[in-house]
Amino acid sequence: MSLYAIYFEPEDWLSFREVRRFGPSDITKSVIPSPFPFYGAIRTALMKKYGINLEYHREPKLSDELKKKLGGADDPGIIKLYGPFIYSEEVGQKKHYFPAPKNVYKKQDSYKTMMLSQHKAKVEDLELQLVWIPEITDVSEAEEPYIELQELRKLQKGEPFQLCKPENYKQETKIGIGLQKEQKATREGLIYSMTTYRFKNGGFFMLTDSEKTVEEVNKLDGVFLGSKQRWAKVKVEPFPENIFEKINSENVAIMLLTPAIYKNGIVPENSSFGSTKILGISAGRKIPISGWDYANGRPKELHHAVSPGTVYYLDKQPMSEGEIINASKLNSFGFGKFIYLPYKKA
Repeated sequence: MSLYAIYFEPEDWLSFREVRRFGPSDITKSVIPSPFPFYGAIRTALMKKYGINLEYHREPKLSDELKKKLGGADDPGIIKLYGPFIYSEEVGQKKHYFPAPKNVYKKQDSYKTMMLSQHKAKVEDLELQLVWIPEITDVSEAEEPYIELQELRKLQKGEPFQLCKPENYKQETKIGIGLQKEQKATREGLIYSMTTYRFKNGGFFMLTDSEKTVEEVNKLDGVFLGSKQRWAKVKVEPFPENIFEKINSENVAIMLLTPAIYKNGIVPENSSFGSTKILGISAGRKIPISGWDYANGRPKELHHAVSPGTVYYLDKQPMSEGEIINASKLNSFGFGKFIYLPYKKA
């Protein structure tokens, strides 16, 4: 399987607003976005490339051929993306950052992964095996939120690894004043602030293993991205590592790289991925996921998703990738994408 990275390099700040109501004198924070803004940005840019007239609150008129290729609000068409993730680039060298596994802790200056115990623990309404830290002294929580690609590969091989926090971006705060519609006058009481991302070197990237996606995205020079439609240059390059390959380990876990939406909350139905049983979980908080319905001018359905970095300890190697991917809603938009990790039993 050939793996490609699609890089989005912003020329200015970017904002991806958190999913909640927004009113006068409010503060809104930018969050690491879901896949939806990137699908929307690419689809919009491709429609313009194909000469489609775009009108707000109206469905674009697409031929049957373009509908099949570009999809719609609930269908990605042939576009297949996983992400987004953060990258940095200096002197032509890129570094790729993924969410840190939730089962990592720190022992003095070393990072370790939690073991699977025979003791039972309550996870929502289920009783699963306890994922725990088997040490007591000189132990602390791992605060760094990311793991760089080469360190991730070490983790997959059972070698010593490090977590990190990229320093190529920062969050800024901007002050805004709301305007009355069709008038050059301010709306009473509507002064607000919002946080934004500004990258020094790099930006976001998505992954794909679809040659058709690469062919379409290569037609673009850039896209308008984020809540204020800022320009981002786009380019496609082969990805240096296949992080999705299976690993050689007696005990196999999976880590979510993208959010997953399961029918039963944090655990899929029947506490399993197909015929593969979940033994234990190390998870973070759920995150709200929504999107914007361009044609109807309203938010999409709100979902509460399992956060990236969540680790599921399994009883065996899964029969296929589809067993796990198909457990998540919206998986055609890249939700529920995972990698394999080894684990130890206590």
